[in-house]
Amino acid sequence: MKNFQFLPVFFLLGTLALQFLTKIPPLSYLFLIGFATILTFKYARLLSFSLLGFLWAAINAQSINSHQLDSSIEGQPLLVQGVIVGLPVHAGRVTQFRLEVDKILNQDSADRLPDTIKISWYANAPKLRSGESWQLKVKLKRPHGHLNPHGFDYEKWLFQQGISATGYVRKSKENFRLEKASGWKLSSWRESLRDYLNVLLPASDKLAIIKALVLGDKSDISPDQWRVFRATGTSHLIAISGLHIGLVSALIFGIVRWLVLRVDRFSHLALRIAISSSLIAAMVYAGLAGFSIPTQRALLMLCVVMGGLYWQRYYRPYHVLNLALFAILIMDPLAVLSVGFWLSFAAVAIILYGSTGRLGQQSFLRQLLYIQCIVTVGLMPLVLYFFQQMSIVSPVANIFAVPWVSFLLVPLLMISLLISVFNDQLALYAMHFVDYLLGMLWWFLHSLSTLSFASWIVPSVSLWACVLAVLGTVLLLLPKGLLAKRLSVLFFLPLLFPLPVDRLKNGEFKLVLLDVGQGLSVVIHTAKHTLVFDTGAKFNEKFDMASRVLLPYLKGEKINKIDKLFISHGDNDHAGGVKTVLQQIEVKKLLTSVPEKFPIKQVAPCFAGDSWYWEDVFFEILHPEEMSAFDGNNASCVLSVSSQFGRILLPGDIEKSAEQSLIKHYPHKIKADVLVAAHHGSNTSSIDEFITSVDPSVVLFSVGYKNRFAFPKKEVVKRYKDKNIISFDSAANGAVTVLFSATSAVSVSSYRESSQKYWSWRAVN
Repeated sequence: MKNFQFLPVFFLLGTLALQFLTKIPPLSYLFLIGFATILTFKYARLLSFSLLGFLWAAINAQSINSHQLDSSIEGQPLLVQGVIVGLPVHAGRVTQFRLEVDKILNQDSADRLPDTIKISWYANAPKLRSGESWQLKVKLKRPHGHLNPHGFDYEKWLFQQGISATGYVRKSKENFRLEKASGWKLSSWRESLRDYLNVLLPASDKLAIIKALVLGDKSDISPDQWRVFRATGTSHLIAISGLHIGLVSALIFGIVRWLVLRVDRFSHLALRIAISSSLIAAMVYAGLAGFSIPTQRALLMLCVVMGGLYWQRYYRPYHVLNLALFAILIMDPLAVLSVGFWLSFAAVAIILYGSTGRLGQQSFLRQLLYIQCIVTVGLMPLVLYFFQQMSIVSPVANIFAVPWVSFLLVPLLMISLLISVFNDQLALYAMHFVDYLLGMLWWFLHSLSTLSFASWIVPSVSLWACVLAVLGTVLLLLPKGLLAKRLSVLFFLPLLFPLPVDRLKNGEFKLVLLDVGQGLSVVIHTAKHTLVFDTGAKFNEKFDMASRVLLPYLKGEKINKIDKLFISHGDNDHAGGVKTVLQQIEVKKLLTSVPEKFPIKQVAPCFAGDSWYWEDVFFEILHPEEMSAFDGNNASCVLSVSSQFGRILLPGDIEKSAEQSLIKHYPHKIKADVLVAAHHGSNTSSIDEFITSVDPSVVLFSVGYKNRFAFPKKEVVKRYKDKNIISFDSAANGAVTVLFSATSAVSVSSYRESSQKYWSWRAVN
């Protein structure tokens, strides 16, 4: 077909267009788009393919929306039957897994039956295996995630994965296994192999990386290991990528062809048998990784190349890449929501563009170094746009790590697994040797990651700066001698000038109530200082709200130190992320009502009467008194922040008795324009007299979506509403920003409202 190489690209542009919408177009509009697609097919084929891409993506998105959990059964105990898919993840006291739902037993009719749900089983969960059929008593909620500036969009990830609800298993006698997993299913093989690796290397701190290389299972990789991979630009090595699949395929192809050629009876079939064997091996290896996007792309390209070899046809590299792109978008048009989709295709395109048709021969080492350099430079715009940082040491790290992993570790891992079929003891020796080799590589990568210049951080890279830098990459990788190469530098300059941030003036300040679920974390900015009030909860060694929400926000705002960190009291939902914050960012002073919990030199107790000024903004601690008898929630630090433009009050988790104490001792100082509701809006706080004394115009509730405490309580919300006080809560509004300035007095904005897309919680409610 004429101009075929452009058709997948325009199909991609069509799918991209949908991603900028806040709502999926109604069915009548989709019919019109379908009609326009047919009309333009003959005379404007590129436009037709763009419309087709948009239409196909919209249909798939609408299909996912149609299977969302019905709001009428949200939060109700449900008895469901289904099959576990993927590998269950065990982390401390919780096991997480996906369940393909067959039916809901205790609901006669549900408008929307979820296809796939993500479930957590706490405490004494039995041993769960992929492929098993279970009956479970669960409580479900619609897909919902924390939504914050510079944060991870969990709702988008759930939508792209086709997960229609999340929830947890309730303790019940009705929870039981209906059917064991079939040993012939690929998922069962994956889990058996994971168990086998756990037995072979139980004490290895590199086991998580080995499981990632063999199975694509990255759930056990520690935060420190992720930090090293990111700092060295080697995260791609722990995914089963196209390079690994191609290597396994080539290895099997060579071995099988060599063996068959030595059997006279079948020697004439050597090529066909080798091709078939290599494709089967590649499919098995890709299956072990769960057929992720990079493995899908690699398999499609491998099939085209092997097909050409089988039928003696020649395909240009770009034809293979375009065919893979088109096939993946047909299978899953919402793959464009995945960062991995862009990085995997971009890496292959850069290698092809930067190395195809060039004159001269290079040694293997120089060619490898050249490829690593062009991939690093070529991916720089995307990496900075998606992650706001890139590795400076990436070329050095990859020139050693890529051949070490691809030509040494992966083949040895595959050989070790094959040996295990015949001799477990020999396989054990082989695995320990692999573990030793991986340890050598890890020492090298860890050393590079500790260099002060290992990473380049550029917060808030705009989409247009990214697009211009991509154009600069196209010019930069042109053959030598072209004038346009010199002009390419100009296209990279916008990366050095991130999105402008409105500078606060003296007397102005900004409060950001971060969406940390059932917990609290508030950031207060003045012109030159930053204060953090609480850090949110910690759930396990790999997951806390400081690393997921607070620190990404600070990094995105170009803040590299915290002038004062307040920990109102010792409860996990307020203090859980302290250790992470202290490890990853400079904290000049920590103030808390429980200093004994944080034995560090910069800690001090928060006592009433302590005050200071930052750029004409006045900060004062109002509670607890130095000789106070309050403890627990009632001993929470209470902070007042004020200037000529307004006042806020942060009361932590104080309850009725502490509120009454504040009314008695500081009736005028507790007055505020904005109040962060005490104790998340529980019935133990926000007494009527306290609300009257504070007299806010806005109240903010920091709560989790459908939290088990049902905060904020309806009675509390009604008290504020009866006094005409406008309320915002983080579950419904995401992060809430309040600006106190000369131009707008008190201005409140919701991040969920400003960033809404068609996959968000609000869009499908």
